[in-house]
Amino acid sequence: MKKAFFWCVTLTLMLIVTTGGFAKGQSQGSKIVIGVTLQNLSEEFMTMLRVAMEQEAKKYPNVELIVNDGEGRPDKQASQLDSFIAQGVKAVIISPVDANALAPAVKAVAAAGIPIITCSADVSGNQGQVWVGSENENGGFLEAQYVAEKLGGKGNIAVLRGPLGAFAEQGRFRGYQQALSKYPDIKIVFDQTGNWQREQAMSLVENWLSTGTKIDAILCQNDGMALGALEAVKAAGKKNQIIIAGIDAIKDALDSIKASELDATCFQDALGQGRGALEMAVKAANGEKITRNNIPFELVTKGNVDGYYSRIKP
Repeated sequence: MKKAFFWCVTLTLMLIVTTGGFAKGQSQGSKIVIGVTLQNLSEEFMTMLRVAMEQEAKKYPNVELIVNDGEGRPDKQASQLDSFIAQGVKAVIISPVDANALAPAVKAVAAAGIPIITCSADVSGNQGQVWVGSENENGGFLEAQYVAEKLGGKGNIAVLRGPLGAFAEQGRFRGYQQALSKYPDIKIVFDQTGNWQREQAMSLVENWLSTGTKIDAILCQNDGMALGALEAVKAAGKKNQIIIAGIDAIKDALDSIKASELDATCFQDALGQGRGALEMAVKAANGEKITRNNIPFELVTKGNVDGYYSRIKP
């Protein structure tokens, strides 16, 4: 009887060891597949998020990432989320293209019992997601406040937005409005979307300048568009007449600020967001509780630009 009891205990312990333990330990020891869909991998900021996630994933030998490119299309991202549900991934990370359009798809992932983290951008309402990123109103406010002060509180501003309806586009414009509400002598004379793209921004600014309308500053909702605007302004011989600012603090923008061309950007911690999202996904897959994580924007000008190169290096 004692011998039988001994073998029963031994076999039970062996089962615990080989399977990684009970409940939570089993999840930690087994393979964790995490599905990721990012807005558009032609954008440098999205590429930085991907690199950060991939590097963070190397810390976990049992983690496998499936990274999809949303190609700027909410329908494509919705289809990718459906695929993640069908594949039975353990967690999902999404940087959604459109806050409203992707809310139902995010809700479907959560309803399937799969933890879902929204990274950088978010979707509308509480769909069961947990967000990590930077509050876009904060970034827009910092950028617009800087430009308003540089203008001395008066002048004509043009605005280059991201894709209309995008979470970041909406939040950053609200930040602009909050800052500019204090300056009644500042007027927005142009307001169009450049869809985050450098070439589109350059073309729009070329058209604006050709109208002869006086522009004193251009607020750009990301650095790619700011750099496109800069090219158009330089080609028109008006660099010293127009203030240009962006958001994200990608390397090209930092280089431009250092060279006294672009005036300012707002540092958005892509590496911190990407690593944080991956860490949160692993924790959630292991049954641990995760909570919303805000990483504030920081204004970058020529006076402090040197300190940001190390912070964007993977």
